[in-house]
Amino acid sequence: MSLRAKFILLLSSIFLVVVANTFIIYVLDKQGQAKLEAVIHTHDALDESEKLYNQITNAETGQRGYLLTQDLNYLEPYYTALEQVKQHFLTINKLTLNNPEQQDTLTEIDELVDKKLAELALTVTLVMQGTPYALEEAKAIVLTNEGKKYMDQIREHILLFQNTELAKLEQQNADYQKNRLFITHFVTLQIPLMLILLVFCAFYINAKLFKPLKLLIQNTDQLEKGEKPKTLTISSHDEIGYVLKRFARMSDIVYERTSKLNFQASHDHLTGVLNRTELKPALKQAITTCSEDNKLAVIFIDINKFKQLNDEYGHLIGDQVLIETAKRITSSVRADDDVYRYGGDEFVIITHNIAKYRHINAMITHLLARFDNPFVFEQLTLNISLSIGVALAPDHSLDHQELLRLADQAMYHAKHELKNSYHIYNNYNQED
Repeated sequence: MSLRAKFILLLSSIFLVVVANTFIIYVLDKQGQAKLEAVIHTHDALDESEKLYNQITNAETGQRGYLLTQDLNYLEPYYTALEQVKQHFLTINKLTLNNPEQQDTLTEIDELVDKKLAELALTVTLVMQGTPYALEEAKAIVLTNEGKKYMDQIREHILLFQNTELAKLEQQNADYQKNRLFITHFVTLQIPLMLILLVFCAFYINAKLFKPLKLLIQNTDQLEKGEKPKTLTISSHDEIGYVLKRFARMSDIVYERTSKLNFQASHDHLTGVLNRTELKPALKQAITTCSEDNKLAVIFIDINKFKQLNDEYGHLIGDQVLIETAKRITSSVRADDDVYRYGGDEFVIITHNIAKYRHINAMITHLLARFDNPFVFEQLTLNISLSIGVALAPDHSLDHQELLRLADQAMYHAKHELKNSYHIYNNYNQED
């Protein structure tokens, strides 16, 4: 076998290793995409189940309004909600076709929904008759509380459905993270592997090319001395240079793949709000646009006794508390405010365009009021309270880290006060 053939075989082997590793990364990445799609699929099922219940509630609200006022305007949201109920149920059913357990639960929900909608339709029909007897009969149906029992049962079954999906979602998230971690480790191992191959190639070329070249020089010396030189066959190395360039190109592909795999998502997988990595740049940017007339508020939120709750009821309930807390916080802020999950049970809100201190007081009072209602998870009812600290720019600081520290300090001050309390850093030194 010629030297050229040996070099081609060596470099071809290296090339195949790189291609094989790239292909493995590609396959792993495709698997990761499939796992991510499964996570999104489960999220969609959870969202649709919540929308289904909300639309049933909307239908009931429209029916109650029409029953009390006989105003036909209430029938528009009623009929709209009925259509939405059908659409959301069909979507959920489609999303869970491959899950017999969830299909059974949906069958029970469907039966209960039919009963509830039938009760609503009957009362609406009676009211539309317009006779005193029909009105009294419609009210009598409502007073039986049969509809409330249906709603309670529907909510119970939807919670059962959601808990099953949440358990599946937790496993799917774990599988997805495991896949991402494995890809990262696999790609990281390629760097020393490539270095080893390159060093081996250098030694091989030295042994197969430069040592023969040394022999050629020795032969030249022997010829100069008049001795018979040894016969040497030297092959060209142009093809080797070409292959090495191709190898460098493949190395660029591997490093580019590494950088893409190290990219982190911007949102918290559990609660759906922005994650901590997004907080620093967003806060720094927001500070540059604030002023005395348009203040910036950093609201630091901590769930009271969350560790005790986690220890007593388990991480699944803890996760549900975090998810519900994030929902209530998000629903309490304005559209241009941002909510972040800062730590395990800590959240941060960046609130823009605050003109006066009473505005932030009103906002937090509204936020705390959202937690007056307990959290209900199946048979478990939990009263969740918050401790909140606030720091403002430019009043307290124009440094993002300092603002977070002051808001955190204010939050700890609030913890020593009553439940659902908040504290604005040095607010007693500020004027409205």
